[in-house]
Amino acid sequence: MKERDQRWAAMQERLTRMLEEVGFPHTIARVYTALTLADGEGLSTSELVEELGVSKASVSNATQFLVGTELIERYRVRGSREAHNRIIKGVWGPILARKFAAIGYIRRTAEEAMSLDPGDKARERLNEMHDVYSFFEKEFATVMDRWNGRNNS
Repeated sequence: MKERDQRWAAMQERLTRMLEEVGFPHTIARVYTALTLADGEGLSTSELVEELGVSKASVSNATQFLVGTELIERYRVRGSREAHNRIIKGVWGPILARKFAAIGYIRRTAEEAMSLDPGDKARERLNEMHDVYSFFEKEFATVMDRWNGRNNS
């Protein structure tokens, strides 16, 4: 195997591991990695099966999940009977915005729990949770404003 091919294979594995570490199941991470690193617009189901060495059902389940989470889309290629899949551009900012919005939910839940007059130890734990999530809620709002301004310039 050529050095470039070895480095490329290592990058595929690294990207897959990174996606797994943020919560993607293994096969879904491998499919997303293959689509991310594809040379062309996307890959067909049979190309994914061949490249990944997994069953058509595994690819189908993975792509169905990724379509459902709006990370990829299916498209047709003239002259081909099978579906092709490609990465949807511009999704990572909105995904992070939803994750950041969840921080506000956690902060508000901690506030609500503290309003119920918990015991000292519970209040201490809830206060720590509230402080951390309040801080990051404010910080991430600023980050998202800067991100959105960057993309609209």
